[in-house]
Amino acid sequence: MKSSLALGLALSLGTFALMGGVPTTAHAANGNHSGTICKNFNAGQALDIDYLTNGTRNLASSPRLVICPLVTAGTGSLNTNLFVDGYAAPGQTIFCTVYSYSYKGAFLGAKSFPSAMTGTFDVYLSVPDGTVWGGLSVLCELPPSGQGVIYDINVEQ
Repeated sequence: MKSSLALGLALSLGTFALMGGVPTTAHAANGNHSGTICKNFNAGQALDIDYLTNGTRNLASSPRLVICPLVTAGTGSLNTNLFVDGYAAPGQTIFCTVYSYSYKGAFLGAKSFPSAMTGTFDVYLSVPDGTVWGGLSVLCELPPSGQGVIYDINVEQ
């Protein structure tokens, strides 16, 4: 047991050394979050929200809000840019707002769609970041009766 632990530790340290040791700069990666991460915003409406293999929709007979938490590492830069992708059937709309918070919970800013979207959409939004390990969430109003889907949210860092 002790010898296998020592061997594993030695291999890990050797690999780490070959890779150049500790990085001196931070790097953030782009993230593609499936729309299936979105959940009901209001607790009493949990049964109204339906999940597909490619997104989230609302099955209630009236519009419902969903909240989509985003996992980001932050860049310490001024803004985080993202794209919200989805679909609203003819005569229906989807409207979303992204909210940005520091890791201490301080509000940094918000940005909404320029207008409610219909049909297939890919909307660009940019919010203040300025902090590493902050939090982002996207709040969307989905149309009733499964007539709209949030497919994914792509974060560019």
